[in-house]
Amino acid sequence: MHLTPAFASVLAADVAPIDYGKVFLVSFLGAMFVALIAFSLRGLWLIFEKAGVEGWKSVIPVYHHVILTRLAGLSAWWTLPLLLVLPILKAQDKGAKLLCLLLLFLWWGWLCQRIAKRFGKGVGFGLGLTIPGTDLFFRTALAYDKSTYNPQP
Repeated sequence: MHLTPAFASVLAADVAPIDYGKVFLVSFLGAMFVALIAFSLRGLWLIFEKAGVEGWKSVIPVYHHVILTRLAGLSAWWTLPLLLVLPILKAQDKGAKLLCLLLLFLWWGWLCQRIAKRFGKGVGFGLGLTIPGTDLFFRTALAYDKSTYNPQP
């Protein structure tokens, strides 16, 4: 007697046995991607709560950048450069795209340095929050450590 559900045997019949590894790899990578996003959002949620802001605001895409600029001690209007520069990324000119990405990286680095200072961290920690490969680790460290948010450093 087969314990496999009928729909699974029908789906498996359409996949060649040599492709099982590819299907598993894509499924595994997709699940890991979703888990990393959830872990990252949980860290941002905890950072918001540590700063006295409701955690649900970290899930809303553009609004959480507004809150991050406020956490950095800036007006919400400082999010405007981000929103004004993003349409330039659609430009056909590669020089304009490169300049736009450089400006966004510098703006994000400045913002991360200010946020790190508000939590009592140094320049190296702010740089870790800025760099795309390490930001998940530093954001998680900031979420789970004993540091406190100081609105006026």
